[in-house]
Amino acid sequence: MSQYAEKTQNEFSELEASHERMKKLTASMDKIIKTLQDEHAQLSKASEETNKRLNPVFEEQHHRKGDRDCHDKDINKLFNVYHNLKPQPQVH
Repeated sequence: MSQYAEKTQNEFSELEASHERMKKLTASMDKIIKTLQDEHAQLSKASEETNKRLNPVFEEQHHRKGDRDCHDKDINKLFNVYHNLKPQPQVH
């Protein structure tokens, strides 16, 4: 075999080996991507379930805050009514 043919054969063998390594790397990357997609799906589902459980709690707290605000306004109204009803000092 001539030097050129031997060199070409060696380069071809290196390319084949490189191609096989690339196929293995691609397969590994595909597995990693699949794992990440599965984990993302699980986290999304867990997040949705958590939101479903917490939303009623947040809504109840918001409603209670609204009740407190109304209660505070009612107290202020009552105080103003009382303040206006009590006898005023008369100036002579």
